[in-house]
Amino acid sequence: MTLDVIPILDYSKYQLDDPNSNSSKEFLDSLYQAMSEVGFFYIKNHGIPLELQQKSFDTIKSFFKLPIEEKLKVELKNSPHFRGYSRLNAETTDYKQDNREQLDLGREYPVLPIEGQPVYAHLRGPNQWPEQIPGFKENVTELMESMTNVGLTIIKAMAQVLQFDQEEFMALFGENYGVRCKLLRYPALNDPVDTPLDHGLGVGPHKDTGFLALLLQDDIGGLQVQTQGGRWIDAEPIPNTFIVNIGEIFERLTKQTFVATTHRVINKPSANYTDRYSIPLFLAPALETKIPQVDIPTATKRNIVSDVKQDQLLQEEIYGVNELLGYLRSHKITANKWYYFNNEEKQWHRKPLTNDHTAET
Repeated sequence: MTLDVIPILDYSKYQLDDPNSNSSKEFLDSLYQAMSEVGFFYIKNHGIPLELQQKSFDTIKSFFKLPIEEKLKVELKNSPHFRGYSRLNAETTDYKQDNREQLDLGREYPVLPIEGQPVYAHLRGPNQWPEQIPGFKENVTELMESMTNVGLTIIKAMAQVLQFDQEEFMALFGENYGVRCKLLRYPALNDPVDTPLDHGLGVGPHKDTGFLALLLQDDIGGLQVQTQGGRWIDAEPIPNTFIVNIGEIFERLTKQTFVATTHRVINKPSANYTDRYSIPLFLAPALETKIPQVDIPTATKRNIVSDVKQDQLLQEEIYGVNELLGYLRSHKITANKWYYFNNEEKQWHRKPLTNDHTAET
């Protein structure tokens, strides 16, 4: 049997300095069940203060309330690293425009020369930080770092569940492990100003590209998870919890023994046109990492129903190729500004810069 409910795991039971304790084993048993039967779970007692969570929501709400011309000062199309602001309906998922606006962020890196490295290396670079909101960078960075630390601990627990050597497993991530974060606003379905498209999807059915995702959501709701039998269930907000789910790279690593769960967000109507806000953070191996495929003797493969078709999955061996392809198909304006596809080589490349240091169009 498989679960049709999203389990709640007590993060505090896992003791990183004593992973073989009875408390840790209880957590690991719950983690194994969640990974194999749902692919989604809540964590409670994670140690990230409520004050920081609320401060972060207040901060991003202040940004989204800015006039559009102010938000466009950090527009994503300005960045070959796919960092910055995307207006409503600017991103595409499952061939539909998303009914949401967002700000994409990641780990800070210097700009690389165009030549001399793989094209996916240009995903590393600086963020575009809004300067109009006092404390914006500091507040969001503090939350990102806190969520990253929790996520990395869960990944170590996952390695133990799979009976992998933890050091060898974490070596896949390296010092340049990937961290991406989205700050998201979903307008209400009946919003008279930012009226969502008729399909009513804040973001359509998809699987996350990376290894693991943590989500902080407000109390509005709208996230839905597809069960292994194909039914959609609500991931209802639970105060002071994070939602965690596995991504496509973990699916590849385990030869699809553990399958990333399909999920979506619907725009809900509201009497007061109340927006939904959420902050997902995505953890992934370093861009250069070659993802091995290993047999998991302790697990059994299942036939799983999903709205995400096999040809939509990103399953290349080098992780950076997957991440770049994901951004190129989701953000076509930015992709066309900064990248081009060589038909003879069947490869993507960065466009050269013009004299005014903007990308050729």
